Amino acid sequence: MSSIESSLLWPPKGWPQFDQIEKSFGQAVAKSISSARIYGLSYKIETVPLVRQETRLLCHHIAIDGWEYSILNESTEYPVLSFTVTDRFDMTQPQEFFLSDIRSYSSAIPHTRRSASRVVSAALFLIHQIENGQVPDVNRVLRVYKLHPSQAFLYKKDRPLSLNLQKAFEGVWEKSTGSHQG
Repeated sequence: MSSIESSLLWPPKGWPQFDQIEKSFGQAVAKSISSARIYGLSYKIETVPLVRQETRLLCHHIAIDGWEYSILNESTEYPVLSFTVTDRFDMTQPQEFFLSDIRSYSSAIPHTRRSASRVVSAALFLIHQIENGQVPDVNRVLRVYKLHPSQAFLYKKDRPLSLNLQKAFEGVWEKSTGSHQG
């Protein structure tokens, strides 16, 4: 198991695909001589502990942002992709239940099994590119993974997963407090 920082547990429990990420932030820069601009991508991982009684879970917010500076001293910063990953405390439930708040260019993407799987793949691809000093075309990447805001309609007919995560949390909190609701 790798550790992003000494005080944080990484990767999130039940998410071995995040094991390759060793830093909590990263940035890649590229230049375009033809358009006289400098552009880049960065990622940031913030961890928040959720504690209730004896139970401790970690939520990791992963955000990938883009930025651009032109020769005319104009700057633009924009969110590319963000989501929250929670420790997988119940291994009998699919990983997709432990993702939430999927956003592409600040637009909410419906949380379904397909969108949750695709956001993890897209984020890992972008983070690996950033760590290797590459700046891919984010519009193309989001379209390939079907996460571009213009493609949100693809998930409208899928069954949303947000209620399943809520039920799972209720179950873990009930176990930690020893109370049962009737």
